[in-house]
Formats: sequence, structure tokens, C-alpha cells
Amino acid sequence: MEQARRFFVQHFEIFVVITLVVATTLTLFVVVDKLAFLNFFYIPVLAASYYLGRTRGLLTGIVAVLLIALFAFLNPDFLGDFMRGSPVTSVILWGAFLIVTAWIVGGLYEAKTRTLSQLQQAYDGIVELLAKFIDVVDGCTKEHSVRVAELAVSIANTMSLSERECEHIRVAGLLHDIGKIEVSMDVLTKASMLTEEEWDEMRTHTTKAAELLGPVGDVLRDVIPIVVNHHEYFDGGGYQGVRGREIPIGARVLAVADAYDSIITDRPYRAGKPSWEAVAEIERRSGSQFDPDVVQAFMSVHRALMQYV
Repeated sequence: MEQARRFFVQHFEIFVVITLVVATTLTLFVVVDKLAFLNFFYIPVLAASYYLGRTRGLLTGIVAVLLIALFAFLNPDFLGDFMRGSPVTSVILWGAFLIVTAWIVGGLYEAKTRTLSQLQQAYDGIVELLAKFIDVVDGCTKEHSVRVAELAVSIANTMSLSERECEHIRVAGLLHDIGKIEVSMDVLTKASMLTEEEWDEMRTHTTKAAELLGPVGDVLRDVIPIVVNHHEYFDGGGYQGVRGREIPIGARVLAVADAYDSIITDRPYRAGKPSWEAVAEIERRSGSQFDPDVVQAFMSVHRALMQYV
């Protein structure tokens, strides 16, 4: 479904051209009441204006008018039939209204684009602000969420996931530890290994994240499952026992990125390990804790990053 939607958006110009050709064919070669069927040209003009913008909408309208004018010029008999019983002003008005329609609807497209851009900027700003707040709460992991989000997106791109999936993974990376807001500060900042009871409390941060993010609604609908499941193991040994392909692909990607950054980051109870040790550890856990396909993509990303170090 997602691939079909992306294909349609990417090839919308083709749809406009096809409808323009169909409208031209019907008007010039098929129907008898040609003036009435000139309204078919509104379909490609409206589509181009609303989905592609004012410039392309105007261009489509101008092409439609020129097609009628050119055909009439090359076929004088057609012009006579075309005008019989219909004043010339009707055709002129049709062309004028077509162009004006393209201009007005194109303006709606531009207004819609500006609004969506402003909403996206607000959304990104709020998410990044929350990420900074999360890292402040868990002071030992400063900028952890940002690093995890960036690495997770790189892995997702290497796996050729869709742009939409990559965006969900990016946001999930920024918000994956938001549930820690509801975890005791004594547990978060403890300078020694956690007890079993404390680990039980720590493990609740994934479900608490769902409780915190749930009221946001559809905006984070596809992000929440990634956050909730990012501590699941590929072999089923994680927090909730979800296994294999039942774990959302975004969560499997995030799990590797989160683990890598956690291993190389200093914690109150241990020092961070060198990058090569973290990579070896993740590779060793491939197939048990981590999805082998994700690990393979991670290895490719890490090798590429090491070339610039």
C-alpha cells in the first residue's frame, strides 16, 4: 500500500498528462457537443494545480487552451462545427475560467504546503526538545537519544526502508527513553549494578513510554510500537517475549543502534567500551538479541563511518 502511494505521488505528472490526453481526445474526436465536454479539461488542471502547484496548474491550463486553439486553426471545418450555436465568447470565457481556476487552486496548494511545513517544523522542534529533556533526566546519557536516532536512520537507509519508515525510526530514536521520566531517579543515577527489583522498574520504561505518547494520537501512531519493542530480543528473550519478525522492523533497527551507543557510553557503574569491542559484541549477539539483517546493515554503516575517523 505504501509503495503504491509513493509511486502515485512520484508519477503524478504522468496522471495529469494522461487525463489531458483523454480530455483532448473526447472533446475533439468523440463527442458531438464539444463545448459541453470542454469541462473535462478541468480534471487535469485541478489535479495539477492542487497536487503539483500553481505553476504546473497554469501550465496545464495553458496547454489545454492552446490544444483547442491549435486544432481549430488547423481544422477550419472543426471551428465552424465548434461554434455553431455557441458564441465565440463562450470559448474565450472557458479558457479564461480554466486559467483562473488553475491560479486559485494553485494558491490553495501553496497555502497547504506552507501549513504542512510549519506543522512539520513544530513537530520536529517538540520532538527534539523532548529528546533533550529525556537526556537531561537521565544525565549519564547526554545526547544519547540524538546519536541513537542518527545511527538508526543510517541503518534504515542502508536497508532501503521507505522514507516514511525512516522518519518513524528517527522520531522513535529521539523518544525511545521517554518512559524513563516515570522511573525513579535513584534507579537512573545509581552508581552500581541494579538489583533485580530495580531492573524490573527499569524495564517498565518501554510500556510507560506508550502511556506517555499514547494521548498524542495518530501523529505518533507508528512510532509507539517501535519505542515499546526496542528492547525485544530476536530470539524472544527480551522484555515482553516478542520474537523474530513479530518485532516491528523499526524496533529491530533501533535495538542495534541503542545497544551500540549504550556499550560505548560511560555509565555510573562502568566505563564505555571501545568502538571495535561494541561492534564485536553486537556481531556476537546476531541472531539471538539482534536481527541478523539489521546487524549486517549496521556493520556496513559502521565501516563507512570508520573511513572518516
